[in-house]
Amino acid sequence: HNPNAKVLYVTSETFTNELINVIRNENQNAVMEFRNKYRNIDVLLIDDIHFFQNKDGTQEELFHTFNALYDSFKQIVFTCDRPVSELVNLADRLRSRFGRGLNVDLSLPSYETRRAILEKKLVSMGMQISNDVIDYIAQNVASNIRDLEAALTRITAYSDITGKELTLEIAQQ
Repeated sequence: HNPNAKVLYVTSETFTNELINVIRNENQNAVMEFRNKYRNIDVLLIDDIHFFQNKDGTQEELFHTFNALYDSFKQIVFTCDRPVSELVNLADRLRSRFGRGLNVDLSLPSYETRRAILEKKLVSMGMQISNDVIDYIAQNVASNIRDLEAALTRITAYSDITGKELTLEIAQQ
């Protein structure tokens, strides 16, 4: 909807490492560049905010970055491997700000979704395999999409390397 929007995606580790480098530089221009980078955008996406636990200095900078974006009506998206309420050693003022927005728990994909993901991946790979192999993978790999795609990659690679047709028996092995 807005092709001119400035969107920034970083991991929490990248945010932290950039901040540490700026602090080590002891250069006021570097500090301002860091703040401009993170505060003069339309959308900020930070992955794995659980990484900020026990990092008081990083939390302090994130707090001010969050406020600057929030006060400018910008979008902020954080991901975490657990609910914010389960994070330890996270400043209360950050926890309360994280709670202001829409918190969504993403659950594991259903069998039908896993099967659809496999079918789409096969199309993108330009491959076809039998429905019983697709069903087998979709039924037995439910942990996450990365594992699902990895299982598909392993069995198709095995089939390619050995020159054997991909059968249910090979997938089961």
